[in-house]
Amino acid sequence: MDILIKKALVIDPTSRFNGQTKDILISSGVIKEISDDIASSGKNIKIIEEKGLCASPGWFDTACRFGEPLYEEAETLESGARAAVRGGFTAVALASPKNCPTDTRQKAEFFTSGHRSLPVNIYPVGTATLKAEGKAMSETYDMMQAGAIAFWDGRQIESNLIEQLVLEYNGALGALTVTTPVDRSIMHQGVMNEGVVSTMLGSHGIPDVAEDIAVARDIFIAEYANGKLHISSVSTPGAVKMIRDARKKGVDVTCSVTPHHLLLDDTLLRDFDTRYKVLPPLRTKKHISALKRAVKDGVVCCIASDHTPVDIEDKKCEFDRAAFGTVGLQTAFGASWAALSDTVSIEKMVELLSVNPRRRFGVEVPTIDTGKKAEITLFEPQSEWIFTKDMIESKAKNSAFIGQKMKGVVIAVCNKGGLFV
Repeated sequence: MDILIKKALVIDPTSRFNGQTKDILISSGVIKEISDDIASSGKNIKIIEEKGLCASPGWFDTACRFGEPLYEEAETLESGARAAVRGGFTAVALASPKNCPTDTRQKAEFFTSGHRSLPVNIYPVGTATLKAEGKAMSETYDMMQAGAIAFWDGRQIESNLIEQLVLEYNGALGALTVTTPVDRSIMHQGVMNEGVVSTMLGSHGIPDVAEDIAVARDIFIAEYANGKLHISSVSTPGAVKMIRDARKKGVDVTCSVTPHHLLLDDTLLRDFDTRYKVLPPLRTKKHISALKRAVKDGVVCCIASDHTPVDIEDKKCEFDRAAFGTVGLQTAFGASWAALSDTVSIEKMVELLSVNPRRRFGVEVPTIDTGKKAEITLFEPQSEWIFTKDMIESKAKNSAFIGQKMKGVVIAVCNKGGLFV
């Protein structure tokens, strides 16, 4: 089936057609023609024509988890892929599922072989240490041979020595080490941001310093070890400042921010709704303002969904006992653009969702040009709408965005020779 995209504004900083409104003809998964007006011919052609249509390189999420294997009741590869496509993503960097660390070549191959029939490309993220326990390094080189693009335990490595060895070894291989900015010893029994709301509710708080100390340590070790460091889901002004200063010094460090930390604040926790229990926790409006500035001035490399499906049994319970996490692939663009549309341009958003994350994680950036593989996200950036529970494609329904106003609609994605709506 051929695909004809009509009158789409190309938003692709890597393309010679950037900023131009064009017709795009795709045949057998390859961009055959780009011009002002392409006539449709033949019956076996799908035409996409929408008011305000934009076309960009397919979006890439750097921080998501599915449930499979072992936790399929929360998310399978298939249901996760559907959520990704509905969110405009053509590729995801997939971290280890719950209780099944990706710490061997065979486990990495499960994901690289398992995505071939899916509409999205899956790039496994291996764990930096065996069993993600932080005690011994995992088989980094072997996993890279199986397609792993980065290494992340999903939590901070507590041993400074192991962290140093991981950054040194991975850095020598040119591999990216990802860390989580939470010092668990300071977090202790915290379940939400430490501040006015946690005090009113009488709940254990997670202070900024739990993140700031973790980020400072990781930066110091990365600088000493000459490693490549990516800090996932920053949420405090202190963390942002340290990353900004480190980059000025030449430290190879980047960071991402999540849609929920850009849009939602801790006042939502007043009713103890576990959908809003995430880690790092939702912070205050002042934190949100600092994150928006960091996005605008380029300290933040990319937006990552931190998609974490949680089964109902682990969410529909007492707040203190509930698991951290929200699903977010479907709402990543709508929530982020709702938060940032008055701060950055739509071209900047495409860089944050597509170009920058691929470059940082060492994945080829697709380009909208003739003769190139068609890996394209089609979207309309102006419409406002409300996200509801019945829209959720994930098996897990733990979305922090139910009832939230979104901005921008994903129309479809072109990938692997197909069109997915």
